[in-house]
Amino acid sequence: MDKKTFSIGDAVSFGWDTMTKNVWFFVLVMIILWIAGGIPSFFQSGYGYWPGAVAATLSIIFGLLGIVVAVFVNIAQVTLGLDFIDEKPADYGDLVSNYQKFWDVLIGSILYFLIVLAGIILLIIPGIYWAVRYHFFAYLIIDKNMKPIEAIKRSGQLTRGVWWHLFVFALAIAGITFIGAILCGIGLLFTTPIVLVSIAYVYRTLQAVTPAAMPVQPPPAAVTETPAP
Repeated sequence: MDKKTFSIGDAVSFGWDTMTKNVWFFVLVMIILWIAGGIPSFFQSGYGYWPGAVAATLSIIFGLLGIVVAVFVNIAQVTLGLDFIDEKPADYGDLVSNYQKFWDVLIGSILYFLIVLAGIILLIIPGIYWAVRYHFFAYLIIDKNMKPIEAIKRSGQLTRGVWWHLFVFALAIAGITFIGAILCGIGLLFTTPIVLVSIAYVYRTLQAVTPAAMPVQPPPAAVTETPAP
């Protein structure tokens, strides 16, 4: 397959088919992840009546806990998406099977956030560009055991030459998520799995058609010209 013509329709169709064939597995997985992600927020809502110093301390503690949980949820989602793309049996144990990648994904997430933030400061458009360009860092950490900086650089290689196509794909994914959200939020139980598997599909496709020995693109800090899509 030509790298520049990966099919958005095929990616979404594969996500839809996978979700419908494993719908109850995904519904339970989404509920588990929602509960896990909601625990820090639940406790944060209860310390407002404590004295100021105590409330501030609890705010920091549960804020950090929220970050930890968010990273683990991201790891679980990426792992499940890759498992279904690789036609592995659905397994609830995969929600925690890559827990050892926590620090690498956390560091990668911080670096990714800083890159995108720097781009937003630079009149927003570079932030959007880099957000799409380096999105696959977590997949590479989990799938290829890469370290954070290496994974970010490799994501830049995978997405080279297909930025506009990936941007349109991101809009399609956002539209699917929006549809799930407006259905009283319950629709997200079904649309989120479609999104997870579709993104993993695109990642696998780009990985299959990108040479492993491509020259490493400089990180954003070293870019001296405005990047072209």
